[in-house]
Amino acid sequence: MKFKIIFLALLFSMCSNVTQENNEEIRVISLSTTHTEVIQTLGGQNTLVAIDAFSEVDFPVERIDAYTVTAEELVPLKPDIVIVAFDFNGIVDGLVGQDINYVLLPPAKTIEDVYLQIETVGDIINKRSEASKKVRDMKLEINRILDNSNFGNVSVYHEIGYTYGIYSVNNESLIGQIYNSIGVKNIAGLEEDPFGSGYPALSEEMVIESNPDFIVVGHSDYLNKDLSIRDGWGNLTAVQNSNVYFLDDTLASNWGTTTVQLVSSLAGVFEESAQTNVYSDYLLLLSLMVLVIMLFVFTRKTTKEKI
Repeated sequence: MKFKIIFLALLFSMCSNVTQENNEEIRVISLSTTHTEVIQTLGGQNTLVAIDAFSEVDFPVERIDAYTVTAEELVPLKPDIVIVAFDFNGIVDGLVGQDINYVLLPPAKTIEDVYLQIETVGDIINKRSEASKKVRDMKLEINRILDNSNFGNVSVYHEIGYTYGIYSVNNESLIGQIYNSIGVKNIAGLEEDPFGSGYPALSEEMVIESNPDFIVVGHSDYLNKDLSIRDGWGNLTAVQNSNVYFLDDTLASNWGTTTVQLVSSLAGVFEESAQTNVYSDYLLLLSLMVLVIMLFVFTRKTTKEKI
């Protein structure tokens, strides 16, 4: 019997019904770079009959433009299930109309969402044990990074778009949650997003007034990497202190098994600065000690001369 699956926590157990009950290989179309990545990591690339055009793979497979494809165009590929992350071009209604199984796994908003989606994909492609092991390993590494990350009272502006409007991340996004977890103040953390995506639109005035200590650019939507040429941005603390970092846009936009690298990269932005501050504090303390010793020696010498 054909059925549809929507990404809801209460329905995760249903995902096992999608997999083939016999040894026949399931036929999967992944219209999501994130979930293509997950499938590869779990060793299930042989289940893929087609993937999103932007997915990075090292084996021959049909590529599809997830932004424009219609369900009718997928029918000849005879998929057992289609994995989608976004409902582009009305694809979900189209899949329902064509009686094609699908699972909708939208962008994760928390690290727990990441783990659950990996396990869901593992269920779909009959890689449950591989998914469980991967999640265990990710939890250990991410928890280790978070346990060693507390960068004090520093602020960050994270940019995911500029040319067609300034877009950032708030506390309802995965990256926003990561910033909270590593103890960094996200200047857009409390900004509202009317669409509930976790990616609010900001004004340049808001960014300039916030004057962040760090800027992280997680997109390639720019003509020039020199942010100082933006009107009013040259005086920002982050720009003046060269605390502007460009995050690989593929890493920044995916929420799959590379989330470990994402957490590590974001924590690494502030790590060097934290070490520099510790070094600076050490030099200051050393200077004070030298000054005290010199004062002590001078006082002793003066006292002896008076005697």
